[in-house]
Amino acid sequence: MDVDRDAMIDDLSAIRDAEGFVELRAAIMRALALCSIEVAYFVAPLTRDARIEPVLFTIGLPEVSQRHYRERIRLADPLPMMSTQFSNAFVWPDDIEPEKLTKYERRYTKIGVWFGLQRGIGVACYGPEGRTGFLGVGWPHEETPSDEIKLAVHQVGQTSFQRYCQLFLRGSEITPLSQRELEVLGWMCSGKSNPTMAEIIGISRSSIDAYIRRIFAKLQVSDRTAACVRAQSLGLVVSDELAKLTEEARQRDDPSP
Repeated sequence: MDVDRDAMIDDLSAIRDAEGFVELRAAIMRALALCSIEVAYFVAPLTRDARIEPVLFTIGLPEVSQRHYRERIRLADPLPMMSTQFSNAFVWPDDIEPEKLTKYERRYTKIGVWFGLQRGIGVACYGPEGRTGFLGVGWPHEETPSDEIKLAVHQVGQTSFQRYCQLFLRGSEITPLSQRELEVLGWMCSGKSNPTMAEIIGISRSSIDAYIRRIFAKLQVSDRTAACVRAQSLGLVVSDELAKLTEEARQRDDPSP
């Protein structure tokens, strides 16, 4: 099927200029409707850290599915992290190697049948300061989605996530962290102890303690776990797993030395 390119440009512009989340959602729905897509879900950030409850919004899915996804199903959903292995939009299950899925991930693919997600198109979305998200849409047709459809989903995902990040940051401003504080935060979220961080960075243990107190104050948290969870949700740090997958994708797309 063909996509009305003029209408898609108008809808992408509406996504880019949305002044609020309700307006953004409506613009996304209009853009996806041009591709005959009525079921979709968006997840951010991309992480397997069970402590971080993702932002989730859905289109065309029952409310009960949202609750189950947040509470349990998200931990078995392989699609968001898998999307980072592809340069552009991918199609499931066509582009998935079943033997690489765990038992729980295979069960998730069966659950998707109940909600019209037995087949779909997924795309990893990248925003400012290392933020990551995932847009997955149900594909209700028997024919394989064309390159034009996949490109349209890719454009909707990227444009909407960029705007989402802008709107999110507008309502979640924090006191900026210094470069040294970001460095300490990164090592802290990698599980390093205070003495180890002091040795790695080359400063005293007391300085590390002081930086951590400042980080807690700026992030408005009271412990290391909360600091790391908030830092990932704000895109201040990227999980080791995601960083590895992103680097692998970069090397695959640009094999030159």
